[in-house]
Amino acid sequence: MHHFSPQAAARLAACGAGEAWSGEGRLLARKRQGSGLKRVFTRQEAPVERLVYPWDLLAWQERVMEGMEGGSFSAQDGIHVTGALRVGKGTVVMPGVVVEGAVWVGDGCRIGPNCHLRGCVSIGNGCVAGQGVELKNCIIGDNTFIPHLSYAGDSIIGADVNFGAGTVCSNFRHDGRKHRMMAGGRLEDTGRDKLGAVIGDHVRLGANTVVLPGRVIPPGTWTMPGEVFTGGMNQD
Repeated sequence: MHHFSPQAAARLAACGAGEAWSGEGRLLARKRQGSGLKRVFTRQEAPVERLVYPWDLLAWQERVMEGMEGGSFSAQDGIHVTGALRVGKGTVVMPGVVVEGAVWVGDGCRIGPNCHLRGCVSIGNGCVAGQGVELKNCIIGDNTFIPHLSYAGDSIIGADVNFGAGTVCSNFRHDGRKHRMMAGGRLEDTGRDKLGAVIGDHVRLGANTVVLPGRVIPPGTWTMPGEVFTGGMNQD
């Protein structure tokens, strides 16, 4: 994927037609009138999805990981995989790990023991998903630690984040309504029945923190043990 500057991305999104060029003078993307953005490489064009909001990443991940093939982890004692599990160099998968879906783990991670990964889950390098942890449809950055008895569903978690024991990122509204989330200074309808948190880099969540659905936790935030993170506003 090409990473566009915010200025280039905004210009391409707003204009009827246009092009984006690299600093070296190489054409990266072209947008034609009445058509979607197309990425240009090796003299061919391929469609590029427009990801506007954080929750768009979760839907994109599902499409990208659909049909992913994994290794032969089911043959290892104490590891149960129904779906696909792929891991990087130096990653250890311990007994009691259950995978239901498509899971991609980076280098130098420790998964388990007794960890449940379901749906589509992407875990960066140097991470820990430990004892009694359940992750469902999550994207997790590098060097993030979720070591003990925690749950996160339909969440995007940044790099260098630490979950205190028993931390929960809930993802479901009891009233059955669609989730809304703050984006660009206002509440936006996400269209999702289930949506957890978007957590910035370097966040520290105290033990037994509960993050309510659809919340955004800014980078560098610390919570107290037992805190219920509401985001400081009514999101009903």
